[in-house]
Formats: sequence, structure tokens, C-alpha cells
Amino acid sequence: MKQYNLGPNGGILTSLNLFATKFDQVLDLVAKRAPSVDYILLDTPGQIEIFTWSASGAIITDTLAASYPTVIVYVVDTPRSTAPATFMSNMLYACSIMYKTKLPFIVVFNKTDVVTHDFAVEWMTDFEKFQQALEDDTSYMGTLINSMCLVLEEFYKTLKKK
Repeated sequence: MKQYNLGPNGGILTSLNLFATKFDQVLDLVAKRAPSVDYILLDTPGQIEIFTWSASGAIITDTLAASYPTVIVYVVDTPRSTAPATFMSNMLYACSIMYKTKLPFIVVFNKTDVVTHDFAVEWMTDFEKFQQALEDDTSYMGTLINSMCLVLEEFYKTLKKK
């Protein structure tokens, strides 16, 4: 990063771009392993915005989807999503990624041994329960979230509950 005078985001984007130029090598490794395994999981760089909205991220995702059955997994940090505003932010990210990639999509709630995900399932399946969780928040953010939650109702319908 110092050599090219890059900040953290510039470093991540540059490394993603370099990775995309070598993605044929990743596909070769996947092809070698594919006959002997049922699933192959690829973890993407941690910066959601950089991977989802960059040309390199799209190249990687589209190349995988053209070569293999591909499913996007969006992992939600359950303990950090118990507040309605944070939960809504996560769901908006998930929704935008699903519509951007146009691929089968799974939302996974992690760390459920620390905090159960029942509140999230309830909020996703019962609009009024989410409204009740928002009742105490009279701030601008609460009002904004309240109006946006109707939009996500359609997104939730596309997800199968397990």
C-alpha cells in the first residue's frame, strides 16, 4: 500500500483487481476439486461494498455463476443486529446484493449460540412485530426505517424460511 500510496480501501480494491486478473487459476483449482466434493465455498473480501459494486467483484461472481451452480450467502452478525436500525441496514445490504447478483440467495444468521435469531425471523415474517420494535424510536432514523420496512417485505417473501 505504501509503495502505491494507497489507503485501506484503495489497497483492498487493488488487491481485488489483481485477484480478478488471476481468477482463471482459482477456477482451475475448483475444477480439479469439483469431482471429489459436493460443495466449494469461496469467501470474498470483507468489504461488502467493494466486492459487490466493483467491476472485479462482478467479474468474479459472473465467472463463477457461468461455470458452476452458484449461491450467494449473506452472513448476518446476529448479536450486532438486535437493534431495529442495524437489522434494517443488514437487510438493505442483503436485498441490494441479491438484486445486483441476480443469483440464488441465502441469509444466514451467525453466533446464534450468543443471541438467538428468533427476533430476526419474527421481524421478517411479521411486519407489525418490527413496527412494535420501532415504537420507542421517534428519531429521524426511526421514521426512515419505519417507512422503509414496507419495501423489504417483498424481499423477505423471496427468502425461504428454514
